[in-house]
Amino acid sequence: MRQPEPLNAVDELRLFLDFAVPLCGAEIAYKLRQWGHSREQAKNWLRGEAERAGGSLGENGDVLQFSDGRPRSGRARNRVVRTASELARGVAAAALLAQLEGMRGVEAFGGFYGVAADPAEVDMERVQDGAVGAAARGACPMRKPTA
Repeated sequence: MRQPEPLNAVDELRLFLDFAVPLCGAEIAYKLRQWGHSREQAKNWLRGEAERAGGSLGENGDVLQFSDGRPRSGRARNRVVRTASELARGVAAAALLAQLEGMRGVEAFGGFYGVAADPAEVDMERVQDGAVGAAARGACPMRKPTA
């Protein structure tokens, strides 16, 4: 029996983001809630996380996009893992920032990450009493299912 062909690098990245972004979003929302940041502090911190991820992607994005299919080890593997992890954190931070600014989420690499419900059904007040409110209670970034 023949093995199926592996996914190309872009499809693998999308699959990884579908799994990692909601987890990172939940972790970030929990941390913001614990830290007790004001709305502006939370926005600034999230903006910084998203910008750091963009810088990492710009510097190391080639390792995610281009691969010859061989397993990596050592420094090369660490570079791929670190870049992918920072990318997932940045997309999650951007989605939470969008929610703080009254939007549902963000689109990245062909996927939507944010609140999947209709805007009328979503509690638009994301920060309450100096902490991230609804975002920390389960409205963290998630991938919108495609039809």
